[in-house]
Amino acid sequence: MSISNYLEAKLMALVFNGTSFANIANIWGALHTGTPGETATASPLASTPRSLIVFNTANTSIATNATAVTWVVSATGFVTDISLWDSSATATANALWSGPLNTSKAVNAGDTVTLASGALTVTLT
Repeated sequence: MSISNYLEAKLMALVFNGTSFANIANIWGALHTGTPGETATASPLASTPRSLIVFNTANTSIATNATAVTWVVSATGFVTDISLWDSSATATANALWSGPLNTSKAVNAGDTVTLASGALTVTLT
């Protein structure tokens, strides 16, 4: 997965300027039909709300989802990527990470997409 421009800037400011930023209370996932890009705003799966993702405690540079994550899809498409956000609110959320799924999936409105516990791995390298 790729770290977003927003989080890169926050981490650089923290490390090199001592500028803190607010604790991220929850992480939300969005599905995409193509590469989300550095701002994670490209190719969202239309009208499908973000889902809350609960992560295990990160060890060293790896974090995995602690529980299954489910989306009820609102549109037809081919899901290829995921993005992680600091809020479910589309207008005020900040992108954190994005990247391709191991397996793409064709979906129709009303379908359910589920990532099993441990299936989502976020790394910092």
